[in-house]
Amino acid sequence: MLQTLRKGAAGWVAKIFLGVLVLSFAVWGIADIFRVGGTGTAAATVGTQEVPLETFRQAYANEIRRVSQQAKRQITPEQARMAGLGERTLGNLVNELALDTRVAALGLAVSDEEVGREITEDDVFKGPDGRFDRAGFQEILRQNNLNENAYITMQRQFTARRQLTDALAGEVPTPLAFREALHGFVSDSRSISYVTLTPEAPSAVPAPSDAALKSYFEERKASFAAPEFRKVALLQLDPAKLAASRTVPEQDIRAYYDANKPKYATAERRSIEQVTYPSLDEAKAGYDRIQAGGLFEQEMARQKISPQDAFLGNLSKAEMFDAKIADAAFALAPNTVSQPIQGAYTTALLRVTGVQQEQTKSFEQVKGEIRKLIAEDAARADLQGLHDKVDEARLGGSTLDEIVKSQKLPPLKLVEAIDAQGRGPDGKPVPGVPASEPLMTAIFTATAGAENDPVTVDGGYVWYEVREVKPASDRTFEEARADVESRWRADEARKRLDARADALLGQLKAGKPFDQTAAAEKLEIDQAETTRVGGAPDITQPQAVAVFQTPLDGFGKTAPNDQGARLVFKVTAENTRPFDPNAPDGTGQVAKISESLSTEVVSAFVRQIRDQLGVKFNEPAIAQVLGGGEG
Repeated sequence: MLQTLRKGAAGWVAKIFLGVLVLSFAVWGIADIFRVGGTGTAAATVGTQEVPLETFRQAYANEIRRVSQQAKRQITPEQARMAGLGERTLGNLVNELALDTRVAALGLAVSDEEVGREITEDDVFKGPDGRFDRAGFQEILRQNNLNENAYITMQRQFTARRQLTDALAGEVPTPLAFREALHGFVSDSRSISYVTLTPEAPSAVPAPSDAALKSYFEERKASFAAPEFRKVALLQLDPAKLAASRTVPEQDIRAYYDANKPKYATAERRSIEQVTYPSLDEAKAGYDRIQAGGLFEQEMARQKISPQDAFLGNLSKAEMFDAKIADAAFALAPNTVSQPIQGAYTTALLRVTGVQQEQTKSFEQVKGEIRKLIAEDAARADLQGLHDKVDEARLGGSTLDEIVKSQKLPPLKLVEAIDAQGRGPDGKPVPGVPASEPLMTAIFTATAGAENDPVTVDGGYVWYEVREVKPASDRTFEEARADVESRWRADEARKRLDARADALLGQLKAGKPFDQTAAAEKLEIDQAETTRVGGAPDITQPQAVAVFQTPLDGFGKTAPNDQGARLVFKVTAENTRPFDPNAPDGTGQVAKISESLSTEVVSAFVRQIRDQLGVKFNEPAIAQVLGGGEG
């Protein structure tokens, strides 16, 4: 339950407890379902211990709430039953109770100090300062119908279970043979010689006959149908557009500029050189040599520092890591050498060879930028109020046309015909309509003439009315002729490329040398190496699959890439990389396999405990909870 609680809180990072608290799918079996029994007040019985019906009811409600938050919509009881949330929740509770029974039998205990440390060091209860936030802790418990004592008990049980399973499974190492096989799968490669066949432009394909086009059209008539179009009216309240029509007094712009002048300043930058010394005494000796007529460059040479290494860069004060060095550098006159500076990490002499003074943009330079910023802030502040006024007017029976006039809002956008992809009858995006998939989905699921909730788009709101629905309809051949010919030509270009690839492959498999075959087709042979996920120079993963399905010295062809090009190739080498068992795993898979094996060990352990104790489920009581949803 502790795991479910943590998952349910918005913004929490749940702890992963080796899968122990999500083992119900692994250990809830057919045999368990038929072990019916238990008291009327228990959902399940584990040995002599019970899972109270109310505990199951509350845990199930929490799980539905958690899944609903993840899905960003309310999960219905029927959806929860279909997803098996009840079985999973009760399985978790049974697993926890089984583990608690074994913990008690072994006499394991967790001290108050350890429980306190677990809670106060849990990131989910820390405030912005990184420390335990008691007020936040209490609020999270309140949201989940828990008091402090109940949560402490849950944490104590959770920690004890973790100690037991950590001792049992820990980090189960991934078998060496498994690691070696994984290494081979990831690192093995193939070298190929290949030619690239690119499709000809559809316009270069010989023109089809009318008979060919009509046949092509009839075979695919449904795909050439005109889509459903809808006539809609849109009212968009967009902060940027509202801001554009807003007047901002010049004194407000000036006040903002004066209050935020550092924001428009470019910090002073200095070109700084540094010679470092092992000790302050040696730095003083170097400084004395320069004061006696020596050169800074001579000190670089004496300390074996190249000019490139001595140059720290053209830096602002904020960019310098050592505050003491920074203070000295920005107090130093140009082209002079500082006295020895004992910084936080080194002792050095400094020289400033150039200064770029701080520059501040003038009011006139940033006036337009500030006006826009103030206007957009004000528009965002007013937006919710406008939203509420529009909704109140709609509840009062006003149409969007009436609301626009009464509230002096931007005019409605009237669209005579738009399809579900936001295109007009000409196939082009309808101008002035936000490119928003949620908006188009809402428009095409709405009923003509009905009132609809607004859709959030680009930080603003769009209200919409569907005023007419023009159903999808078949087009005649003549109406669709241009589209038919375009698609026929594209398909024909692909067929011609496939035939060309097959012809080349046939010649190669018949024994014709690769270089002669390529020369006859005026193609260049390239070389590449690829792993199973692709490789240089531009072998894609699907193409790599074809390469690895072809034997050494064999010929093959790849599927088209995104540009429609195919490769005809010869596998020239199979390359293996030595396996080093001590090398770190760069794939992340070894750790996942180890975690999976640990979970399997714990899962088997929990199943064994359940079998030894005996588990019974109270089907009528369970059905009552599942039928009641969040009840």
